[in-house]
Amino acid sequence: MAKSKGQSAYHRAPAQKNFIPRPVRLSQCMIVKNEEKNIERALSWAKGVAFEQIVVDTGSTDRTVEIAESMGAKVYHFEWINDFSAAKNYAIEQATGNWIAFLDADEYFPDEDVKTLMTLLRQIESDQNLRKLNSALRCPIANVDDKGKPFLVVRQDRVFRNVSEIRYSGKIHEMLITRDPIMEAPELTIIHTGYSQSAYAETGKAFRNVDLIREELNRDPDNATLKCYFADSLRATGDKNDVAYAEKLYREALESDQTILSELKQGAYAYLIANYLDNEEENEADLSLCLKAYAEFPENPDFCFFYGRYLYVVGDFKQAWEKLIECENLLKKDTVDMGSYALRNPMMVFYQMTVTAEELGDMAEVIRCATLALKEDKYEQGILAPYINAFSRHGSKASTEEILLILGKLYDFSNVKDKVTVMRAAKTAGNMELVAKVMSLLTKEELKWLTETPE
Repeated sequence: MAKSKGQSAYHRAPAQKNFIPRPVRLSQCMIVKNEEKNIERALSWAKGVAFEQIVVDTGSTDRTVEIAESMGAKVYHFEWINDFSAAKNYAIEQATGNWIAFLDADEYFPDEDVKTLMTLLRQIESDQNLRKLNSALRCPIANVDDKGKPFLVVRQDRVFRNVSEIRYSGKIHEMLITRDPIMEAPELTIIHTGYSQSAYAETGKAFRNVDLIREELNRDPDNATLKCYFADSLRATGDKNDVAYAEKLYREALESDQTILSELKQGAYAYLIANYLDNEEENEADLSLCLKAYAEFPENPDFCFFYGRYLYVVGDFKQAWEKLIECENLLKKDTVDMGSYALRNPMMVFYQMTVTAEELGDMAEVIRCATLALKEDKYEQGILAPYINAFSRHGSKASTEEILLILGKLYDFSNVKDKVTVMRAAKTAGNMELVAKVMSLLTKEELKWLTETPE
């Protein structure tokens, strides 16, 4: 994960008369159930820095407890009562350190961040003013997929002082309740593997969350925040009826006048807009959502992209380009971390920019944007064709040899797939000289394969 370039909020304070810095005693806490695949890694990251490691088991039937005890953790047992806060608060009550790091079993700090964490805590304990605060550190949590690639980043308070004023609240999607100002710690990143597709399938988290949130929503049926949480969990089940109901809940939540957590509201907007962006029958409703989302969250690149995409569909290419450029500029900022659709799908952004620039006749931008898109996926015919076409229209017409030389930076002309990709795109672009040139590079065996392979 990229770190923030901004200066840390913490700095070493000047020496203070008669003030004695206090050592950091970090208690690592977690609640677990059947986490034998994760527990070793979950305890390993803090092994060298934690004063104590507290594991509260809520009913494991696998080797979770055995592994935790073998690693020296203090293991406690708590009867599960469908209340995450109750279990977490029980774990906190067992802790004797002056700081607590509360990560789940499928979460961990990378090694370099562990060092940063301890440095920050020591700096706080060495500052007379900061030490008076009953504070928590707010840091990014990167949800990663099965390949370890982040797809959603949120900020939560997971490291906090061990004081009675700080406790969790809420049976599910529990929140840490504090009174003093939260200390931002963008230098730290917690890695969370639990929302990867394979982890969700193995643990059944989606169905567990659905049952728990349904109970909460039955008690408070008009709660817009709970509707968003419920919709998120329903989508994760993959059931067609659940997904349809999730959409209904998102719409109800967005139509409510209640205050909703920012990340939940942005997620609801993004899901609905992305689902209906290319549906011509929903253009009017889609425009309304685009405008509302863009007006409320102008710094979210997704809503610039969606708005630009909509404007392109209705033929307003000039304004579409303005929004897409705005999206591109936002994506360059370090602060983009809200599970951005645009950030996760750069190919879509560059594709949209390419075709929009082509409609405006700006061949220089077609070449620039198409180059960026092809670096993401060089086999995308919808990008390569206008890319080739642009070289014939931008400034002095490029020769076939010059175009081949440029394409050679992306394509391997000893590879049949690359040659056929370029040849078919050149045909679409109407550059028959390039088609002929690439065909001359094909071997007899490749020509035979080509005639047998449909486009």
